[in-house]
Amino acid sequence: MFAIAFSGGKDSWACLQLYKDQLKDITVLWVNTGKNFPELLESINLAKEICPNFIEINTDRDAQNAIYGIPSDIVPCANTAYGETVTGKVKQKIQPYFQCCYENIAKPLHDKAKEIGVTHMIRGDRKDESHVSNRVNGQLVDGIIQIHPLENMTKQNVLDYLATVMDIPKHFDFEHSSLDCYDCSAYLKDTKDIAEWAKVTHPDLYKQRMNKVIQIKEILTNSMKDAF
Repeated sequence: MFAIAFSGGKDSWACLQLYKDQLKDITVLWVNTGKNFPELLESINLAKEICPNFIEINTDRDAQNAIYGIPSDIVPCANTAYGETVTGKVKQKIQPYFQCCYENIAKPLHDKAKEIGVTHMIRGDRKDESHVSNRVNGQLVDGIIQIHPLENMTKQNVLDYLATVMDIPKHFDFEHSSLDCYDCSAYLKDTKDIAEWAKVTHPDLYKQRMNKVIQIKEILTNSMKDAF
């Protein structure tokens, strides 16, 4: 069984368009974190219209964050869920961003793929991305062959291709065009464009994110004082 790991961003849309004539035989998997920008939900609804086999996987990100903390690019050991068992209860727990993404997006998608018998997973991974998975095209990962049709394409290549097959949403120009967690407090260096855009277009959602970022900055500042 073939499946597409779909996020609603430019790369997964490029995969969808590349395999558009085969979608009746392909399952499209999307993980709904419940924290999506409206623009992403519009993108998802468009995909649902052309995908006869679309599966939405719902995750409780807030519940996971309540246990492990809010995601961050820099994590003080004492503020992790594990650190708290050693150093005592903290006001705010923090977790590495990759843990949050893995447990709330990557793992639920992989688990669903295994459950329904996926043998080949099509992903929009590109070598020129700032965060590059160690998966490669053709690799067997836990019984599922990884297919990366965009592996050697650049961001501009993808946008140029999409321009020939669909109307491109404005947010596709963002480096991280999968707008799946509007209140994510990580990826700060790589999402400055999204932050500036959200500040104007979605001020309430922007405020939710910045409240978490401010908490993290305060904790990091105090941690650095104590450490040095």
